Amino acid sequence: MDRIKVLFVEFKWILILVLCLGVSGRNRYKKYIEPNFVKEPNNITIHRGQTAVLKCTVENLGPKTVVWRKKSDSYVLSIGDRMYADIEEMSVDVFKFPKYDRIQTDLIIKHTQPSHSGLYECQISSKKGYNFIVQLNVLDTQPAYEPALTINGTVYVSKFSKISLTCNATGAVRAPEDIDWFHKGQKIRQNDPHWRHRTLIYKYQEVPGRSLVSNLTVERAREEDAGTYICRSSDKDTKSINVHVLNAGRDIYKREDDNGIASKHDHQTLENSSSRCRLLYVTMFLVTLVLVVNR
Repeated sequence: MDRIKVLFVEFKWILILVLCLGVSGRNRYKKYIEPNFVKEPNNITIHRGQTAVLKCTVENLGPKTVVWRKKSDSYVLSIGDRMYADIEEMSVDVFKFPKYDRIQTDLIIKHTQPSHSGLYECQISSKKGYNFIVQLNVLDTQPAYEPALTINGTVYVSKFSKISLTCNATGAVRAPEDIDWFHKGQKIRQNDPHWRHRTLIYKYQEVPGRSLVSNLTVERAREEDAGTYICRSSDKDTKSINVHVLNAGRDIYKREDDNGIASKHDHQTLENSSSRCRLLYVTMFLVTLVLVVNR
């Protein structure tokens, strides 16, 4: 029995040693995997005013970081998911795909101008100098098509029914980041006492990356919900629509009053007709009586 216990203890330590060596081996293997760039567009041409999206996707990045810079400038634009340069029209988006050990770092340039043209370098912070070059060409012309913003929905609704409005913001290259709703100049907030428990704002991308749609639904519409509704995209484009809330009860009472007046008029007409008929019958009776007496 003692020998079995000794063998069990020895086997346990051997198993622990094997597991440790295995983990260590995997870590060393992962450590020495070279990062590499996934193929992305490296020559982009757009028109002035459009949004440029420069993509850089890296596999096996490990603990390293991705850096964006313009080759003609001495400073870096971004490091990881943070902007380093204070340039208002530039931002960076980072997307992680753990399943494939990939990290996608996009450099976004809004309201582009010809001065933004040039070579942009996506670097990996390493002594070996990994880099991916993207050529950006900004033409000094307007695009053949412009971003569009449309709004539609129920213009006339009855009191206590539902108001439903839809705002569709389509970008020429990239969808706006957000859409806000306003009523009579005030931003609609779902937790505001006036809108609470009655209002739902639902957003989704109809065309991924190109079109952002926002649905505004107001349940149990009140008369004060009538007025001008405005949707505004994050690109500062706006569209408006006028909504009328009808008081159905008042309309019904009006119709009932109208019907009452009409019925009264018809009754009066019927009474007049009956009186004329009675007068005619009496006259005919008297005439007949006179003829009989004269005989």
